[in-house]
Amino acid sequence: MKREISPLYVASMLVLVGIVLRLFGNYFPSAMPNISPLMAIAYVGAMYLPRRWGWLVGPLTMLMTDLAFLRVNALTDGSGSMFSWWTLISFAFYAAAGGLGILIARHKSLGKIIAGSLVCSFLFYIVANTFSWWSDIAAGMTPSYAPTLAGWWQANTVGLPPWEPTWHFLRNAMTGDLFFALLLLLALDRELLLGRFATRASVRPA
Repeated sequence: MKREISPLYVASMLVLVGIVLRLFGNYFPSAMPNISPLMAIAYVGAMYLPRRWGWLVGPLTMLMTDLAFLRVNALTDGSGSMFSWWTLISFAFYAAAGGLGILIARHKSLGKIIAGSLVCSFLFYIVANTFSWWSDIAAGMTPSYAPTLAGWWQANTVGLPPWEPTWHFLRNAMTGDLFFALLLLLALDRELLLGRFATRASVRPA
C-alpha cells in the first residue's frame, strides 16, 4: 500500500529547502547566478498541495527568507528595512504563480508545466526590471535609466555598464526555474515526469 505523505510535511520541506538555497545563492552568487528554487516552489509546489493554502507556500518562503536577510544584515552592518513595495509586488507575483500552478493542476501535463515555468520566469523578469526602471523615477531620485520607453527597453535588455547585460539574468532564471521545477516533479510526481520511460520499460520483452 502506498504511503501518503502529509501536505504539511511537503510544504515544510519546500519552505526549508527554499530558504536554505535562496540564502546560499545570495551569499555565494557565483555558485548560483540569479538561480533560485523559489519560483518552482511557488508554481509546482502549489500543484501538489491543498488548493486552499498551497498558493501561499512560495510567497511565505520569500517573506521568511527576506526576514532572514534582514536579521543577518542587522547583526552585521545594521542595514535593511522591514518591507518595501518590491516585497509586496514579489509576494503578489509568487501568489499568482501558485494560482497558475493550481489552474494547471486540474489538467496537468509535462508540456504545460514546462511552458508555465518559462512564462513565469519571463514575466517575473519583466516585472523586476520594470520596477528597477520605475523606482528611482517614483522616488524623485536621479534615475539609473532614462524615464522613457528607450530607458525601459535598456533595463530589460542590456542593462547598465559595466555590469553584464540584464538578459543574462533572464537566461539564468529560466534555466534555474525549469531545473528546480523538474526536480520537484521528480520528487512529487515521478510518474508524470518519467511516465513514458516507465511505460517503455514495462513493455520491453524479457
